[in-house]
Amino acid sequence: MPILKKATKKEASAAKPAKAKVAKVVDAPVATKTARAARSLSVLASRTIVGPVASEKSAGQAAKNVYAFYVAVDANRITVKQAIRELYNITPVRVNIMNIRGTARRFGRFTGRTNNLKKALVTLPLGSHLDIFETV
Repeated sequence: MPILKKATKKEASAAKPAKAKVAKVVDAPVATKTARAARSLSVLASRTIVGPVASEKSAGQAAKNVYAFYVAVDANRITVKQAIRELYNITPVRVNIMNIRGTARRFGRFTGRTNNLKKALVTLPLGSHLDIFETV
């Protein structure tokens, strides 16, 4: 009797257990186009608004329903308006955007620059209010 004996087809089929047939259940697609679009908009909103501007001037403007936010450098008025509508459920009346250039800084004998920023001034309708300074 050889040590490595090849199994015949009959022995191989007898050694394997018989597979039970399982009915496949096909689920309906969970993510539809509208669900994916809503999910992408919330990701867009969270990436567009970096954070509120915490300064005395922006706190004074908040009394006039004008709120200042740091936004992504590639954001525009339309994306900022959509992001505010998504995050705070308020449609802004006006969105003004300004670019802030990075300033030159020295670190000992080395020179460098701070990052460029973009700031958005969002005017909300009368009677609406955001509590952004309570979290800062």
